[in-house]
Amino acid sequence: MIACVLCIHSFASSWRQYRGLVTRLAPRFRVLAVDLYGHGEREPWEGGRDFTLADEAAPLEASLPASGPLHLVGHSYGAAVALRIAANHRPRVRSMVLYEPAIWGTLAALCPGEPATREIEAVRDDTVGLLERGAEEAAAERFIDYWTGPGAWAATPQERRPKLIATVRRLRDGWQATFLDRWSADALRALDIPCLLLSGTSSTAAARRAVRLLGGLLPRALVTQLDGLAHMGPVTRPEQVDPLIESFITGGYAQASKAA
Repeated sequence: MIACVLCIHSFASSWRQYRGLVTRLAPRFRVLAVDLYGHGEREPWEGGRDFTLADEAAPLEASLPASGPLHLVGHSYGAAVALRIAANHRPRVRSMVLYEPAIWGTLAALCPGEPATREIEAVRDDTVGLLERGAEEAAAERFIDYWTGPGAWAATPQERRPKLIATVRRLRDGWQATFLDRWSADALRALDIPCLLLSGTSSTAAARRAVRLLGGLLPRALVTQLDGLAHMGPVTRPEQVDPLIESFITGGYAQASKAA
């Protein structure tokens, strides 16, 4: 039976960030790359209650084939969603490739008060506060510059800004989902799935700390640092990231599993 690869994009992106990876994998796998709520062509969440990663994961899980092997690929917010899908479909999941998962609730629970934890909490508080005051463009600038680098928003073409601002309006839901979602150390240790954890050496402190935390708890994690890449590496440097993903899910995960 042909295996399925589910690719989950980062916040403020869309399934299109995986176009190159889909092309690489399509001859050998059934590849699914779909938009999250409020991104790309998918409408925002309108559930009328607090939003969770389980809500985010539900339509993605519904898109999966009913049976057969499954590989999960996720970036940032999408990687946090992928972890939850992995737990729900553990017997089917053969591997995970996660680039700097946004496990902010877990970071707050297991690393309270650390500089990296305080850093991501400050970004959350700043952006939510700006949105509450109606300063949507300022919130977008704070968010984009934090993840992409100072001056990134200023360099963003004017024609792209309205769509990004519309996505940033969803930040309250995104922050809520990622901070309310909390893994215990024991639950992560029980997630015995071969996992390639990717991180950029030029990324934010919070993102790099999340990878170190998971690398020490997931029993079959292989941590790889990419020199010079930042948090948006899968988008800005797919020529470096995509071959690593392809190699892992086409056999590297088996070697990682043996090594474990």
